[in-house]
Amino acid sequence: MKILHTSDWHLGHQLYEYDRIDEHRSFLQQLTCVMAEEQPDAMVVCGDVFDRVAPSAEARQLYVKALLALRDQCPDVQIIVMAGNHDGKAALEVEGMLWDRLQVKVVGQVERLEDGSVNFDRHIVEVHDNTGHAAGFIIAVPHIYEHGYPQLGEAQTKEERQRAFFQRLLDETARRNPDGLPVVLTAHLSLTGSNFAGHTFAQSVGNIETVDQATLGRGYDYLALGHIHNAKTFTGEGPVARYCGTPLAISFDETGHHGVTIVTLNPGEQPGIREVDIRNPRPLLTIPDKPLPFEEALCELAGFPADKPAYIRLNVLYDAPLPYNYVEQILQTLQAKQARYCCVKTSLVKKKENAEDESLVVNADNMPDPLTLADFFYLKKFKVTLADQQRKMLEEVVNQCREA
Repeated sequence: MKILHTSDWHLGHQLYEYDRIDEHRSFLQQLTCVMAEEQPDAMVVCGDVFDRVAPSAEARQLYVKALLALRDQCPDVQIIVMAGNHDGKAALEVEGMLWDRLQVKVVGQVERLEDGSVNFDRHIVEVHDNTGHAAGFIIAVPHIYEHGYPQLGEAQTKEERQRAFFQRLLDETARRNPDGLPVVLTAHLSLTGSNFAGHTFAQSVGNIETVDQATLGRGYDYLALGHIHNAKTFTGEGPVARYCGTPLAISFDETGHHGVTIVTLNPGEQPGIREVDIRNPRPLLTIPDKPLPFEEALCELAGFPADKPAYIRLNVLYDAPLPYNYVEQILQTLQAKQARYCCVKTSLVKKKENAEDESLVVNADNMPDPLTLADFFYLKKFKVTLADQQRKMLEEVVNQCREA
């Protein structure tokens, strides 16, 4: 069985209020070319099709056109789309019955039958090759919050419910698979050992709920993962697991491979994994590579090619305060270029360990005014005094507060 593993499209994503629809259109055109060349038996989209629960009409139209184009390039392919935590799970399933006619399986959430039991059938997809013979099985599991896994036994903890849910799906699949055909399990979650670089929650990574691979049960040959944006393959004691990563970078700190993954599975063999690059017509670039003082960084930016589209993050060594009009200076430098300014990344200069520790005595009998405090801490941090323009602006703010 040959599958195309992709995830985290984030259609409709905006980067610093810049619309990225042209980049997503380019990605989906490239994906269609990959589909035409590879002719896989199945394509799995492991969640976060959209960036928002309520995507724009333009993003939804792009999604629909893409699925139709992919089916045209490979009429026999089974396409399976799972909802991620960014997707509107119920909304993604609205057209599910229509998509079924085109061999597109959309699984947004766990479904309950009339008797209250879980409909496991809708998660298990039998895949056929272009001759119509069974090639394997894909278990389509959308994003499920930890407290949202169904209770399959009495007095189960959330960890036990999660483990039981995945193992039940694997057991149901095994009963339908007497010939031992390859089984692909999907999941949209944070696996222990993932690379969280670039995610908005990276600063609080210690509090992220991660899942050990062993929790996801036994009985599959490849674990197709979504949710984490950095591509990574896990080859430990269990079966091969992989995040295919985002086809387009979502943040400046996602510096690894961006593309899709082609997986070939044969009974009794380790999965064959091959990365296919996706080219971003407007890449996310940090300039310069290493932080420099603002004026030097601005000079580097001035030398950036005028005809090269890109999103720019200026990499500044914070050895002195940024000019009050630093954004204006950056925009002026980029005025004749196709690059778009997004933000400044600052790196503080490390202080000498033996630097003198000045102090300011503050108590009820000696309460300095705000400008004195600002002067003290500014001089202590930057070794220079406040500029006249900065002092004037601060005085205006202080006066406004006193008059309020």
